[in-house]
Amino acid sequence: GLELDDLTIVRRASGELVVQEARGFVAAIDAALTPELRREGVARELISRVQRMRKEAGLAGIDRIRLRITGDAAIGEAAEMHRAWIADEVLATDLIIGGAVGREGYTLARQSVDLDGIRADLALTRDE
Repeated sequence: GLELDDLTIVRRASGELVVQEARGFVAAIDAALTPELRREGVARELISRVQRMRKEAGLAGIDRIRLRITGDAAIGEAAEMHRAWIADEVLATDLIIGGAVGREGYTLARQSVDLDGIRADLALTRDE
């Protein structure tokens, strides 16, 4: 008959799964990025950049801002999908997404950023 020593258990990924084993436990994770996860990542990066802009502009932690985000289609999609989250995190009372960035009204800080190959233009001012 077969003994335990006669068997070899081989675990390998099926499809896009990444499999890791440690101390008798196995985890299989789908490493594929969905469009939703990509948009969430872009929104998270937008929040980070705007927070940095706020700090560099000398805004206090409680200062409210008006924010305009323009750029590639991927920026608009991410910002629209996560509009409330972005506005909440950066204390934006007004968030405009898309359109041409004019100088009117957003004079405190302006920045063009590259988020993993996606271009975004950010402009903000203190909300008086």
